[in-house]
Amino acid sequence: MEIKGQIEEFIYRNEANDYSIAVFSMNENEILTVVGYLPFIAEGDCLKLHGKMVVHQEYGEQFKIDTFEKIMPETAESLGKYLASGTIKGVGPATAKRIIDKFGDETLNIFKLEPKRLAEVKGITEERAIEIGEEFNEKWEVWQIVSFLEGFGIGANNAKKVYDALGKDAVQKIAENPYILVDVAYGVDFNKIDKIALQIGISNDSDERVKSGIKYALLVSSYNGNTCVCQENLLQYAQQILEVSRENIENNLIALNMAQEIVIERRGEEDWVYLYPLYKAEKNISDRLHLLNHCENVKYIKNFEKEIKAQEKNIGIELSEKQFEAILQVNENNVSIITGGPRYRKNNDY
Repeated sequence: MEIKGQIEEFIYRNEANDYSIAVFSMNENEILTVVGYLPFIAEGDCLKLHGKMVVHQEYGEQFKIDTFEKIMPETAESLGKYLASGTIKGVGPATAKRIIDKFGDETLNIFKLEPKRLAEVKGITEERAIEIGEEFNEKWEVWQIVSFLEGFGIGANNAKKVYDALGKDAVQKIAENPYILVDVAYGVDFNKIDKIALQIGISNDSDERVKSGIKYALLVSSYNGNTCVCQENLLQYAQQILEVSRENIENNLIALNMAQEIVIERRGEEDWVYLYPLYKAEKNISDRLHLLNHCENVKYIKNFEKEIKAQEKNIGIELSEKQFEAILQVNENNVSIITGGPRYRKNNDY
């Protein structure tokens, strides 16, 4: 389902990921609530939304956004609302009204093609007119990344993260090397990116493709909770998804290691491969545990067994052998690592 209109007001907005609830007007008489990810969107923006109507148990009928496309305001009135929203620095409701009153239906063309003419409006200097025009057009370019990323299977919820990582030239950088998305967006579909990259002429055995495939293979492993992968298994999997020579993959492993994008660690007879950030995270945990374990044990309780018995009597419980052993370990060591989830017994007795 597709609808067109203008954002009138944000009811709620998550600043971290731009998940939003907003009032959306399709015309004067038709207003509805829309929910979904709306990065780079401000009050007053005109949008084409793709999604479906849903009924919220508490708030009633809403339009759930799957994807969106920002469109040019189709009337002077809608452009006036956009400008009055404060999206352009230094242009508020009063200045927006003067601009619309001056240029009417030609306002959009003035901003895009003749920004110097904004100086014809009272209160705007020629220098400021050029700045306003540049900011208007720059903001208009930014939202293009959302629709551009849709082609790579990356939704609006990831678009802001990609833009923050790559900057205003994001579209150009991705067009030149789509594999860069593996580094900056979570949960990307490598096969989809790979297909597009090959279609635009990137060589099957290019270093960019092979390096990206290696990092993607490590990412897939991390989704299953693994911080590293046996190098032999990694080579086999990378060769399977890339269909290039083993030598090519091995050469790019060395290059990635030298660039500190991955870490190769020798353990006994095997090499294990980490993505560099995961290696640093694991090493940091290890270093901190080592430091804690060699500090003075200031919580040590003398006559521990006697004290435990007294507490059992006071509270009215009796520890099992394993429970006593666990508490004893905490008493005698600075660091105790407990792994595994809780074990549930029958009849909710746990």
